[in-house]
Amino acid sequence: MTTDHDLPLKKILPISSSTSNEGALTIGDCSTRDLANEFGTPLYIYDAKTLRNQASEYIKAFNAKWPYGVEVHYASKAWINVPMAQFLAGEGLSFDVVSGGEMAVLQKAGVDVSQSAFHGNNKTANELREALKNKLGQIVINSVDEIDLLESISEEMGIIPKVMLRISPSVDAHTHAATTTGLVDSKFGVAIENNEAYEACIQISEAKHLDFRGIHMHLGSPIFGMEPYIAGVKVGAQLVRQLLDIGILISDFSPGGGFAVAYTNSDDPPEPSAYADAICDTLAEQADQLSFPPPRLIIEPGRSLVARAGVALYSIGSRKEIPGIRTYVAVDGGMSDNIRPAIYGSQYEVMAAERPFDPAEETVTIAGKFCESGDVLARDVKLPVLKRDELIAIPAAGAYQLAMESNYNLSLKPAVIMVEDGKAYVIRRRETYDDLTNLDVTNQLGPLISSTDSR
Repeated sequence: MTTDHDLPLKKILPISSSTSNEGALTIGDCSTRDLANEFGTPLYIYDAKTLRNQASEYIKAFNAKWPYGVEVHYASKAWINVPMAQFLAGEGLSFDVVSGGEMAVLQKAGVDVSQSAFHGNNKTANELREALKNKLGQIVINSVDEIDLLESISEEMGIIPKVMLRISPSVDAHTHAATTTGLVDSKFGVAIENNEAYEACIQISEAKHLDFRGIHMHLGSPIFGMEPYIAGVKVGAQLVRQLLDIGILISDFSPGGGFAVAYTNSDDPPEPSAYADAICDTLAEQADQLSFPPPRLIIEPGRSLVARAGVALYSIGSRKEIPGIRTYVAVDGGMSDNIRPAIYGSQYEVMAAERPFDPAEETVTIAGKFCESGDVLARDVKLPVLKRDELIAIPAAGAYQLAMESNYNLSLKPAVIMVEDGKAYVIRRRETYDDLTNLDVTNQLGPLISSTDSR
């Protein structure tokens, strides 16, 4: 007899995952078949229990190791909307944002942004004005020319914002090239090499309308090993000591985020406590050896907070068998809601959601419905023979998929729900065809459009 402990993909599914009396996958005590019947597919399901657990784990792990003050900022770029912002704020998280749009979501959500931060390699003047007007907690300066821009805007508005400088520590995070951000050859950060970061810190500290608080780095994502964090903290600590030697005290220090998650059964990401041990122990050791006051610590988990909490649910459509080559099984979503396999080669596991314990009978490639040969969600996965309208679930779907979604082929963006204790709460309705044309201006081109009669 099988039990929920035997549930395939248990370690990458949301922690509330189980099975119904009919044997279908359940999340938050909600049957995936019932959810599909009520809300349609594709459907994105977030498990409130997993979100709460992940937020709590990071808060507890870092506060236990660092008594000098800790802020946990959710990296909004992983995915944010108004209900999600309200939910995560209720769990004790602050936020980092990278655009005016993300700031606008936080404002509409009514959450406290006084401990949140604004990142980005090319913040516009208007975005900086919005951040100051909205009293965002910190601006993280990304480049030397941004110093003068922010100083000018701050003087104009009569506001002195708290700022940090993002440095590029020349540390290789050993992750995908498109998500490695701590090297010199990157659009992110001011290089440690050639004293550029050191001189930028002096420039910020001398600015009359900037309150210089600290240094920030982000090494990439996802990072499975501790070595990049240890190396990055050591590089940052050397800069802290250099600045203290000339009378500039660093009160805030951020090693960024990039903490890993499991997308497949073979992935083995560290626990939040392991990251806390490596980062905090190294920073404490450096503060002691280099004789500088321990700063407040700011961390920025995004993917590792929400990825496991999310599951993408699809319905099976057409089937194409190419003898001796491959069998394609198509679903009603694809690269419009998950472009990560197409651009990063990201790998996912797939589950037959209504019969997860059935043995694998064939190897298939799960294809999307869009007009691109690269629209594939999972290649060569072993599954039972799937029938039209049957459901599949793709775990670890909570990060970056919805954040990078599109209306390619004028597809409709899926509904998003949150589940807990047998109840489902809609946090984003499914798009409609009317939504696709709401931005169109239809009364301007009259003089340019030829009538049929005049041809």
